[in-house]
Amino acid sequence: MGLNWIDKRREFRFQLKGTFQDVCFALGSKKVSVEPIDISRSGIGLLVDGTWHSDDYKELKIVFPDARPSVTLQVRFRVQERDADTMQARTRCGLELSDRDKNRGIDLIALFSGVPTLRLLCA
Repeated sequence: MGLNWIDKRREFRFQLKGTFQDVCFALGSKKVSVEPIDISRSGIGLLVDGTWHSDDYKELKIVFPDARPSVTLQVRFRVQERDADTMQARTRCGLELSDRDKNRGIDLIALFSGVPTLRLLCA
């Protein structure tokens, strides 16, 4: 019996634990609550409260409360699930920096290193 799993990640990821203190996440004009999963230089995995319908949102915007630049992330995948404790609907998603922000040299790990309530762990 063979293993057919292929990891499509292009960069090393760190597990991300904690909360995004004072950082605003928005899908379109709707602010959303998120929980971190993992992060790389150009991508981030998040749990977003609520359920997305098929093509409701293709981008998520992150706005910082200080001089760090806001960034736009494109949704690469999303999976609907429920929180095991509360049974609340949520969406697990993988997001990648927009081409514009990649060209600006944005590094997500560097951006979030300034958030004292987050910890990066080796996965």
